Amino acid sequence: MTAPRQFPSRPLPGSSTDGVVRDILHGLSDGRYVPGQRLVEPDLMQAYGVGRSTVREALGRLSAGGVVEQMPHRGARIRRLDRRAAHDLLRVTEALLGLAAREAAEAVARGADATGFAAAAEAMAHATPETEARIRARYYRDLVALGGNGELRRLLPALQIHLIRAQLRPLRQADLAEEARAGVVAAILAGDPAEAEARARAHVARLTAALPAMPDAAFSTPEGR
Repeated sequence: MTAPRQFPSRPLPGSSTDGVVRDILHGLSDGRYVPGQRLVEPDLMQAYGVGRSTVREALGRLSAGGVVEQMPHRGARIRRLDRRAAHDLLRVTEALLGLAAREAAEAVARGADATGFAAAAEAMAHATPETEARIRARYYRDLVALGGNGELRRLLPALQIHLIRAQLRPLRQADLAEEARAGVVAAILAGDPAEAEARARAHVARLTAALPAMPDAAFSTPEGR
């Protein structure tokens, strides 16, 4: 059963399509939206103070990115991954985040200025539920920017990491996640590419390895029901 949408305390008049998309993604991170939840156009129009065309454009973008499913005669809902889709997403995420960590460490070893990334990592360690989504986005932007790989800058945001994080939130251990991130950050700032990649990949691989033991209720069926 999905939780009800928690609207902002007041409408956000004049929100752009980008703003609606960004808030829904942030809402997945902070629990205001959950996988499987229906997105009702009039409710979104009221919440964001926008017209139907803006809401539809936002839902279209989210659908193109694999975050939202738009079903004929049934409206839109946040996508809920089946077990195989979650496995596939984590495997790809493992490879790309490992590469991002390696390239960031390589850049540090060459003398790149890691001040921005270090500040983002420090902020991430002290994020609150209200600020986590924004700070997490900054952390990954600065990680990729440090490495300088334009393809990673394009590919990482296209992954549905918001979905897997939201769907597995009840099963994740925040303390272990923070400990793992701290190890990745330390290896990057030390300019150790092999260690940075190994730690980044190991963190994601632990989640992948835990999938078979997770309850069926955590996933949709392959048919999406």
